[in-house]
Amino acid sequence: MTTTTLDWNRTYRAGDHHKYWELSQPSAELVGFLAALGPGAGRPALDIGCGTGWDTLALAGAGYRATGVDISEEALHLARARAAENAAEESGDGSSRPAFEQADVRRLPFADASFDLLIDRGCLHHLGEEDRERYAREAARVLRPRGILYLRGSRVDTFPFKPLTAELLRRHFAPNGFEAGPLLPFQLQTDAMSLPAHACVLTRTDAERSATP
Repeated sequence: MTTTTLDWNRTYRAGDHHKYWELSQPSAELVGFLAALGPGAGRPALDIGCGTGWDTLALAGAGYRATGVDISEEALHLARARAAENAAEESGDGSSRPAFEQADVRRLPFADASFDLLIDRGCLHHLGEEDRERYAREAARVLRPRGILYLRGSRVDTFPFKPLTAELLRRHFAPNGFEAGPLLPFQLQTDAMSLPAHACVLTRTDAERSATP
Protein backbone atom coordinates (compact mmCIF):
# COMPACT_ATOMS: atom_id res chain seq x y z
CA MET A 1 0.00 0.00 0.00
CA THR A 2 1.32 3.46 -0.94
CA THR A 3 0.14 7.01 -0.60
CA THR A 4 -1.77 6.75 -3.86
CA THR A 5 -3.88 3.82 -2.59
CA LEU A 6 -4.66 5.15 0.89
CA ASP A 7 -7.87 7.11 1.37
CA TRP A 8 -6.24 10.29 2.65
CA ASN A 9 -9.51 12.25 2.75
CA ARG A 10 -10.95 9.69 5.14
CA THR A 11 -7.84 9.75 7.36
CA TYR A 12 -8.05 13.53 7.69
CA ARG A 13 -11.79 13.48 8.36
CA ALA A 14 -11.23 10.83 11.04
CA GLY A 15 -8.54 12.98 12.68
CA ASP A 16 -5.81 10.39 12.17
CA HIS A 17 -3.37 13.18 11.25
CA HIS A 18 -3.41 14.27 14.89
CA LYS A 19 -2.33 10.77 15.95
CA TYR A 20 0.62 10.40 13.58
CA TRP A 21 1.93 13.36 11.59
CA GLU A 22 0.30 16.63 12.64
CA LEU A 23 2.30 19.56 14.00
CA SER A 24 1.07 22.57 15.94
CA GLN A 25 3.71 24.80 14.32
CA PRO A 26 6.11 24.78 11.36
CA SER A 27 8.67 21.97 11.59
CA ALA A 28 11.83 22.97 13.45
CA GLU A 29 14.18 21.52 10.85
CA LEU A 30 12.53 23.56 8.08
CA VAL A 31 12.72 26.77 10.11
CA GLY A 32 16.46 26.23 10.55
CA PHE A 33 16.91 25.40 6.88
CA LEU A 34 15.06 28.54 5.75
CA ALA A 35 17.03 30.70 8.18
CA ALA A 36 20.25 29.40 6.62
CA LEU A 37 19.01 30.11 3.08
CA GLY A 38 18.15 33.72 3.84
CA PRO A 39 15.17 35.77 2.60
CA GLY A 40 12.93 34.18 -0.01
CA ALA A 41 12.63 37.54 -1.81
CA GLY A 42 9.42 36.56 -3.58
CA ARG A 43 10.89 33.49 -5.27
CA PRO A 44 8.43 30.65 -5.97
CA ALA A 45 8.50 27.64 -3.65
CA LEU A 46 6.43 24.46 -3.53
CA ASP A 47 5.52 22.32 -0.49
CA ILE A 48 4.92 18.76 -1.75
CA GLY A 49 2.40 16.83 0.32
CA CYS A 50 1.64 19.94 2.38
CA GLY A 51 -1.02 18.37 4.62
CA THR A 52 -2.57 21.02 6.87
CA GLY A 53 -0.13 23.64 5.69
CA TRP A 54 2.24 24.54 8.51
CA ASP A 55 5.40 24.24 6.41
CA THR A 56 3.78 26.12 3.51
CA LEU A 57 3.07 28.95 5.93
CA ALA A 58 6.72 28.87 6.99
CA LEU A 59 7.76 29.32 3.34
CA ALA A 60 5.46 32.32 3.00
CA GLY A 61 6.72 33.76 6.28
CA ALA A 62 10.29 33.50 4.98
CA GLY A 63 9.33 35.63 1.99
CA TYR A 64 8.70 32.96 -0.65
CA ARG A 65 5.75 32.97 -3.03
CA ALA A 66 4.54 29.70 -1.56
CA THR A 67 2.25 27.01 -2.93
CA GLY A 68 1.23 23.85 -1.11
CA VAL A 69 -0.05 20.76 -2.91
CA ASP A 70 -1.65 17.66 -1.50
CA ILE A 71 -3.59 14.73 -2.93
CA SER A 72 -6.23 15.18 -0.21
CA GLU A 73 -8.82 17.91 -0.65
CA GLU A 74 -9.75 17.46 3.01
CA ALA A 75 -6.18 18.32 4.04
CA LEU A 76 -6.26 21.36 1.78
CA HIS A 77 -9.50 22.54 3.38
CA LEU A 78 -7.72 22.49 6.74
CA ALA A 79 -4.65 24.20 5.26
CA ARG A 80 -6.70 27.03 3.75
CA ALA A 81 -8.49 27.57 7.04
CA ARG A 82 -5.15 27.70 8.84
CA ALA A 83 -3.79 30.22 6.34
CA ALA A 84 -6.86 32.40 6.80
CA GLU A 85 -6.46 32.29 10.59
CA ASN A 86 -2.82 33.30 10.30
CA ALA A 87 -3.44 36.10 7.80
CA ALA A 88 -4.39 38.55 10.54
CA GLU A 89 -1.05 37.94 12.25
CA GLU A 90 1.09 38.75 9.21
CA SER A 91 3.72 41.29 10.20
CA GLY A 92 4.00 43.22 6.94
CA ASP A 93 7.51 41.87 6.32
CA GLY A 94 6.78 40.98 2.71
CA SER A 95 5.25 37.57 3.35
CA SER A 96 2.01 36.71 1.59
CA ARG A 97 -0.71 34.16 2.10
CA PRO A 98 0.20 30.88 0.36
CA ALA A 99 -1.86 29.19 -2.32
CA PHE A 100 -3.06 25.60 -1.98
CA GLU A 101 -3.90 23.24 -4.84
CA GLN A 102 -5.08 19.64 -5.06
CA ALA A 103 -2.48 17.71 -7.04
CA ASP A 104 -0.85 14.32 -7.50
CA VAL A 105 2.94 14.54 -7.16
CA ARG A 106 3.26 12.15 -10.10
CA ARG A 107 1.54 14.71 -12.38
CA LEU A 108 2.14 18.18 -11.01
CA PRO A 109 -0.02 20.90 -12.63
CA PHE A 110 2.83 23.38 -13.11
CA ALA A 111 4.92 24.47 -16.06
CA ASP A 112 8.54 23.42 -16.49
CA ALA A 113 11.05 25.34 -14.34
CA SER A 114 8.32 26.97 -12.22
CA PHE A 115 10.04 26.88 -8.81
CA ASP A 116 13.30 27.77 -7.11
CA LEU A 117 12.65 25.61 -4.05
CA LEU A 118 10.75 22.39 -3.36
CA ILE A 119 10.26 20.98 0.13
CA ASP A 120 8.93 17.59 1.19
CA ARG A 121 8.27 16.48 4.75
CA GLY A 122 7.07 12.90 4.52
CA CYS A 123 5.52 12.58 1.05
CA LEU A 124 8.24 10.60 -0.73
CA HIS A 125 8.55 8.06 2.08
CA HIS A 126 4.97 6.89 1.39
CA LEU A 127 5.62 6.15 -2.30
CA GLY A 128 6.40 2.82 -3.91
CA GLU A 129 9.25 2.24 -6.35
CA GLU A 130 7.51 3.19 -9.60
CA ASP A 131 5.96 6.29 -8.05
CA ARG A 132 9.34 7.40 -6.69
CA GLU A 133 10.68 7.51 -10.24
CA ARG A 134 7.70 9.60 -11.33
CA TYR A 135 8.22 11.87 -8.35
CA ALA A 136 11.88 12.44 -9.25
CA ARG A 137 11.01 13.23 -12.87
CA GLU A 138 8.32 15.72 -11.88
CA ALA A 139 10.54 17.38 -9.29
CA ALA A 140 13.27 17.81 -11.90
CA ARG A 141 10.78 19.16 -14.42
CA VAL A 142 9.27 21.89 -12.22
CA LEU A 143 12.57 23.01 -10.64
CA ARG A 144 14.67 25.68 -12.28
CA PRO A 145 18.37 24.91 -12.88
CA ARG A 146 20.26 25.18 -9.58
CA GLY A 147 16.95 24.99 -7.73
CA ILE A 148 16.82 23.04 -4.47
CA LEU A 149 14.76 20.08 -3.29
CA TYR A 150 14.79 19.70 0.51
CA LEU A 151 13.75 16.13 1.34
CA ARG A 152 12.86 14.69 4.74
CA GLY A 153 11.75 11.09 5.15
CA SER A 154 11.91 7.98 7.26
CA ARG A 155 15.19 6.12 7.68
CA VAL A 156 13.37 2.97 8.85
CA ASP A 157 11.66 0.44 6.61
CA THR A 158 8.42 -0.25 8.42
CA PHE A 159 4.81 0.11 7.31
CA PRO A 160 3.72 2.57 6.05
CA PHE A 161 7.18 4.07 5.50
CA LYS A 162 9.73 3.30 2.80
CA PRO A 163 13.12 4.73 3.79
CA LEU A 164 14.97 7.63 2.26
CA THR A 165 18.35 6.11 1.38
CA ALA A 166 21.48 6.88 -0.62
CA GLU A 167 20.56 4.07 -3.02
CA LEU A 168 17.17 5.66 -3.67
CA LEU A 169 18.87 8.96 -4.49
CA ARG A 170 21.34 7.26 -6.85
CA ARG A 171 18.65 5.22 -8.58
CA HIS A 172 15.96 7.85 -9.09
CA PHE A 173 17.30 11.35 -8.56
CA ALA A 174 20.80 11.29 -10.07
CA PRO A 175 19.56 10.16 -13.51
CA ASN A 176 16.98 12.95 -13.43
CA GLY A 177 19.55 15.70 -13.01
CA PHE A 178 20.03 16.05 -9.24
CA GLU A 179 23.19 16.36 -7.18
CA ALA A 180 22.58 15.06 -3.66
CA GLY A 181 24.18 16.32 -0.50
CA PRO A 182 24.73 14.07 2.52
CA LEU A 183 21.90 12.20 4.19
CA LEU A 184 21.72 13.64 7.69
CA PRO A 185 19.96 11.67 10.45
CA PHE A 186 17.52 13.45 12.72
CA GLN A 187 14.25 12.79 14.54
CA LEU A 188 11.20 13.86 12.58
CA GLN A 189 8.96 15.17 15.33
CA THR A 190 5.17 15.39 15.35
CA ASP A 191 2.85 16.38 18.15
CA ALA A 192 2.29 12.71 19.00
CA MET A 193 5.42 10.79 18.00
CA SER A 194 9.03 10.86 16.82
CA LEU A 195 10.33 9.06 13.72
CA PRO A 196 13.98 8.29 12.87
CA ALA A 197 14.48 10.19 9.63
CA HIS A 198 16.94 11.51 7.08
CA ALA A 199 17.17 15.02 5.66
CA CYS A 200 18.90 15.77 2.36
CA VAL A 201 19.39 18.76 0.09
CA LEU A 202 19.36 18.00 -3.64
CA THR A 203 20.32 20.55 -6.28
CA ARG A 204 18.93 20.54 -9.81
CA THR A 205 21.88 20.62 -12.17
CA ASP A 206 22.17 22.62 -15.36
CA ALA A 207 22.67 19.42 -17.34
CA GLU A 208 19.88 17.89 -19.37
CA ARG A 209 18.07 15.04 -17.68
CA SER A 210 18.56 11.58 -19.09
CA ALA A 211 15.73 10.31 -21.24
CA THR A 212 13.27 8.11 -19.36
CA PRO A 213 10.64 6.15 -21.27
